[in-house]
Amino acid sequence: MLDISTGEAILRALRNGTVPSKGTHYLLAGNKREKDYLNRELDYVSFTNDNGHSGFKFIYGPYGSGKSFLCEVVKEDALKKGFAVSEIVISKAVQLQNFETVYQAIMTGLRTNSQRDYSAIRQIFQEWLSKEKKDIIMKYDLDPDENDEDEEKLMELLEQKIGDEIAKANATTSGIVQAIYSFYKGLMDGDRQLSDWALGWISGDTSIDRTAKSRIGVKGKVDKTNAFEFLLALLHILKLSGYKGLLIIIDEVETVRKERRDIRYQAFENLRFLIDMVSKDRLKGCYMLFTGTDDLIENEDRSIKEHDALYSRIKPLSLQIKESVKGVLSTPLMKLQRFSSEQLIEVAFKVREIHGLVHEWVPKNVIDDTFIKQYVDSFTIAFDQEITVLPRTFLREFLFVLDAAKEGNDVHSLLNISPHTVKRIKHNIEVAGGRETAVDVEL
Repeated sequence: MLDISTGEAILRALRNGTVPSKGTHYLLAGNKREKDYLNRELDYVSFTNDNGHSGFKFIYGPYGSGKSFLCEVVKEDALKKGFAVSEIVISKAVQLQNFETVYQAIMTGLRTNSQRDYSAIRQIFQEWLSKEKKDIIMKYDLDPDENDEDEEKLMELLEQKIGDEIAKANATTSGIVQAIYSFYKGLMDGDRQLSDWALGWISGDTSIDRTAKSRIGVKGKVDKTNAFEFLLALLHILKLSGYKGLLIIIDEVETVRKERRDIRYQAFENLRFLIDMVSKDRLKGCYMLFTGTDDLIENEDRSIKEHDALYSRIKPLSLQIKESVKGVLSTPLMKLQRFSSEQLIEVAFKVREIHGLVHEWVPKNVIDDTFIKQYVDSFTIAFDQEITVLPRTFLREFLFVLDAAKEGNDVHSLLNISPHTVKRIKHNIEVAGGRETAVDVEL
């Protein structure tokens, strides 16, 4: 049952031309088979399934095909299943060719079902270390609050336990154990700065200076040579903390197409490395979702095809490209089609229902099913059957119609879209490189 708070958040996000951060299930129109398949993939990689496995999927398609929306729905499912989730966007700050920036973004973007507003890394580490502390106290019958010797023994045994567990994760990088221990010591001593420094160093924060490293007891930093081991340590800690696994969403991989050829090659090489590690089950409990445009996969120029080793791992099978073969989702690539008019009608029905719940009125009395179908048709005609490139813009404008209707306006006059407006919106989309922008239609 949708609550008013979630409904309000959905409407506000749609008015801003963005994908809602919660409640996306209530808007899902199409791609239900894809959603269900990806949920089964999460169940497969879960730590509860034979100690965990790993997997990946590359979701691709043109702008407006719902890649980000589908990822948001799967993200919501993963959080409810008990997974930790990290969603990152490839950009100038997060560069696929520099894996250490990807790792840092994963740590910064880490979220759990109970901690969605900012990084959950502190919560995750505290949950794990608190559990280990309780186990040690019970096993050795210690009373650290009343006995100084017991407190010293607790810290000694805890450091040993941290070392044993990180060794099980095959994370041999010098400093990981010491940094975790310093994080906990900072918590116990009330030294917030030490715990922050230690957690920052583990998370790949490049601003941790020499003085801070000396306090933590570490040297060096997270870089391309050791970032993978830090990721292994994170996965093991998630398992010990009781999480089902980790879903990593790496969005807008097509951004690398703008880079020089040598930089693109390194980015694709890192992508190949991640896919190989997942394919070998080296990242147990981890599922990776990559998104990109069809040009990134299918174009002959500045695409994944430049990297033979990577392309050979994910390229469509010869039978897969035949139009008569549809609905096979088990291959590395999952292609989404542009939004259809039928999907827009379906999602408009859902938005209408949410609007009525949030604003306590019955919009169907004014905006009936026939009106919605005519409204979609007006967009289809105005954009020469190109309505499929404008789902976000359509929903923004449809919300305006709902708002206007609620205020008592005659909305039937809003069905016509001027040629000038159509030309302006098409120009804005071209300027954005095909990506739909949040623009207003002057109805």
